[in-house]
Amino acid sequence: MPRSCGRVLALTALLAVLSTGAGAEQLPLVSGWRVHRGEATGAEAVAFDDKDWRPVTVPHDASIDDHADGTPPFDAQAVAGQDSGYLPGGQAWYRRHLVLDAAQAARVVRLTFEAVYMDADIWLNGQPVARHRYGYTAFSLDLTGKVRPGDNVIAVRVNHPDPSSRWYAGTGLIRPVSLDILDPVHLDPEGTAITTPMATAERGEVAVRSAVVNRSARAATVELLSQVVAADGTVVAQARRTLPVAAKAHADLDQPLVVDRPALWSPDAPNLYTLVLQVRVGGALKDERRTRFGIRTITVDARQGLRINGRKVVLKGGNIHHDNYMIGAAGLPDADARKVALMKAAGYNAIRSAHNPASQATLDAADALGMLVIDEAFDAWDKPKRAQDYARFFAQDWAADLDSLVVSGRNHPSVLFWSIGNEIPEQGTQQGAETGRRLAERVRRLDPTRPVTQAVSIDGPDNARQFAVLDVAGYNYRAHLFGPDHAQFPDRVMLTTESTPKDAFQYWRPVETMPWVIGDFVWTAVDYIGEAGIGWMGYSQDWQQLAPYPWTLAYCGEIDATGRKRPAAYYREVLWKTGIDPISAFVRQPPGTEDLPDRHYFPIQPPHLDWSLDDVHPSWTWPGQEGKPLEVVVYSEFPEVELFLNDRSLGRRPVGVDSEYKATFQVPYAPGRLVAVGYRDGQPAGRWELRTAGVPVQARLSLDRSMVRANGADLAYLTVELADADGTPVYARDADRLVTVRVAGAGALAGLGNGDPQDAGSFQADERRTFHGRVVAAVRAGTQAGAITVDVALPGLPPQRVTLNAVAP
Repeated sequence: MPRSCGRVLALTALLAVLSTGAGAEQLPLVSGWRVHRGEATGAEAVAFDDKDWRPVTVPHDASIDDHADGTPPFDAQAVAGQDSGYLPGGQAWYRRHLVLDAAQAARVVRLTFEAVYMDADIWLNGQPVARHRYGYTAFSLDLTGKVRPGDNVIAVRVNHPDPSSRWYAGTGLIRPVSLDILDPVHLDPEGTAITTPMATAERGEVAVRSAVVNRSARAATVELLSQVVAADGTVVAQARRTLPVAAKAHADLDQPLVVDRPALWSPDAPNLYTLVLQVRVGGALKDERRTRFGIRTITVDARQGLRINGRKVVLKGGNIHHDNYMIGAAGLPDADARKVALMKAAGYNAIRSAHNPASQATLDAADALGMLVIDEAFDAWDKPKRAQDYARFFAQDWAADLDSLVVSGRNHPSVLFWSIGNEIPEQGTQQGAETGRRLAERVRRLDPTRPVTQAVSIDGPDNARQFAVLDVAGYNYRAHLFGPDHAQFPDRVMLTTESTPKDAFQYWRPVETMPWVIGDFVWTAVDYIGEAGIGWMGYSQDWQQLAPYPWTLAYCGEIDATGRKRPAAYYREVLWKTGIDPISAFVRQPPGTEDLPDRHYFPIQPPHLDWSLDDVHPSWTWPGQEGKPLEVVVYSEFPEVELFLNDRSLGRRPVGVDSEYKATFQVPYAPGRLVAVGYRDGQPAGRWELRTAGVPVQARLSLDRSMVRANGADLAYLTVELADADGTPVYARDADRLVTVRVAGAGALAGLGNGDPQDAGSFQADERRTFHGRVVAAVRAGTQAGAITVDVALPGLPPQRVTLNAVAP
């Protein structure tokens, strides 16, 4: 596991934005939920008997749950089919009992759902309290005066009709749920907005807008204390203000603060501060809210590009969907954070949350690790892409959902741009431009500090109408337009919001040579469920068909679904000159030995978008190919590379822009050691080695952390990799083995995955076959402190055990 991934997981405890003060409580509603798939007449009633429903923790994705008989949920006849990776939507009911004492029940009570997919109805004690349709935006319910002392029952009905999405969406309470219990005089949880209009080495200006709410029947004289706290706990700026707040009213306050010699936030130095807001009445603390933020400025123009704190930054970006593979769409904070950390460790500095608002855990991790984020709102506006998608609700709900996106993300320094949509069907039309203008104007009213963009997938002149309402023009698969469009619109700032992995050089070269092109976001950085087989066989010529069952994964991620870097990720590291792996070598799959079928399933006539990755592999184990020429491709930041087979030189080649930082060799196969050496100024400066592997005789286990909090949500990831007697990784498919992973003690198995795009087996079963010699298990903490033991067994190999500790949160 990359060091940065372990770091972000260890920091998970620091990522909460709200702490409890004397007058406020926040209760994460993680455990105690029960779920039922399908309709359940009368399940909103308090007296409804749910004892036969399945106990679950939240976040939870009902679509990946096994059937009652233990069979996997994948279904060749699933209505959404290829889009959802052959997983179903449907209805799901959730119920939870909530016990409050008399004091708690008498206070201000807010129930917050970070996301429910989708079209959720919520009841409290049998009474309807809300309906929320969009599956990715946060919403809060005011339960003040509706809760009662003693037992309360929350019931949620989720209605996910298929097909609702072009990718796998999941079903249920997919992000955290929490309860705020507040004093009648409190800070509006959504009312804090922090901006930093000046960020230099000498001075950081912090502008704070907050709102104090008085829900009581009497006016109150309120003291508001604002403090900026550095990472070491030092208070570096503060302001105090006393003001009257009328009964049943609220007051908005602006407080400017100045931090001398601030530690600025940037992708290379993600320094964070905490804004502590305290509300007191008569000297008594009524509420306290903590919000992490960074001091930084953003400017962008077509001459100097993107600048963070006045320094130029180019976006080394990747798109991600929201699912977390073996735990489905469940947005457990550690799973979301791990994905960000994997990207950071692979050299990315930017994420585009495609095509929906990012989770708070994703943004928190991006803040901590220095990743920039394009936070995206919608994949459809008025015109649908799928029969049951968000277009059904857009006209009624877009403003509230857009507000939720901005309010939820505006205090995160990682959020760079707001994106109002992706490949919208009406893009470029008069209607599309007018809708885009309304959306962009609303975003700017809520947050005037960040540019607004949109991912557009049409050529000119129609794209000009859409780009005219934006601050930054996002082009999907349109690098050929950067030159001619700049000639016509010299002030337009451009970036690639989606590009194909195999064309990485063609998309990156404009970023290096054209100041008005500020970055590139590949589709995709991390593999995902749904759009089955897009990275192997692609879409049919008419853009209607993808891979047949049992394909479940897109297989276009430069990082696979388990978190392993694929060769395309190593090439991108070289292309970006990250220095992470400055030289690497891979072998093209010999004809007739393909380990996945149907590469040319669809007859395609070019030009046609191709999301497949180059079919090369980190292996020098090719039995049956002895003496036959194999193509070896070397990626190198060094200006020269030399290839050796069993200590015999096969020649030295120059690499650079002209060769797209690649060198290709034809090598007659012989078992042994293949070594690529990079040279700078004539001297060896780096090397990469592939060795022929024998039979697997060991399984190497690695845990990304040794301690979790007993909060029902923390995750530890265990990687199991096959190796031969010398420790060489075993990669060949014919050497794959069945792995059994059993978790006992103070935790449970949350999911087991291998990254095989054709494996439609259960994620929840304790057995999985390796794919290219690897499986990964997600181990979830329970709610009791203690030891968690994980036993790993493979036929013919000695059993192994690892232990981690669950500590009291």
